[in-house]
Amino acid sequence: MMKHIGFVSTRFSGTDGVSLEACKWADVFEQNGHRCFWFAGEIDRNVQKSFEVPEAHFKHEQNRWINEQILGTKQRRPLVTQVIHDLRSLLKARLHQFINQFDIDLLIAENVLTIPMHVPFGLALTETIAETQLPTISHNHDFYWERVRFSRNAVSDYLRMAFPRAFQTSSTS
Repeated sequence: MMKHIGFVSTRFSGTDGVSLEACKWADVFEQNGHRCFWFAGEIDRNVQKSFEVPEAHFKHEQNRWINEQILGTKQRRPLVTQVIHDLRSLLKARLHQFINQFDIDLLIAENVLTIPMHVPFGLALTETIAETQLPTISHNHDFYWERVRFSRNAVSDYLRMAFPRAFQTSSTS
């Protein structure tokens, strides 16, 4: 049975590790009769199968400002929290549009839930998964606890929620 598979990341463009690995996975899925679609802040894939949201890119100016406020400190100002949630809300709405537009059956999150380069995106995706109950594969190769720059931060509450050290698995009946 053909499935519509949605790849989700901050960027699917160029020759970085995430983009290359996602392409390999998509090739295998498509060779087996499935259709793959792309959600990211920058995408160099087929436009008809892509849902580009500039705010999802880790280099988007709003996300850069957030990172300047939350990394290297332990205290988060209320304004920063509000900006995080405003961007989370926008990204969550766009994720729902992507899922509905392409009738997505399975999500593959590429590094979005393990390295907090874009905290609002991780929160948005976590909430979207909970709300839709879509089966999701979290495909990761970078982890925040392996990076010194993420060790001192003002978002430990968000890291526990959306960037867990271990993922629950579930089986379907």
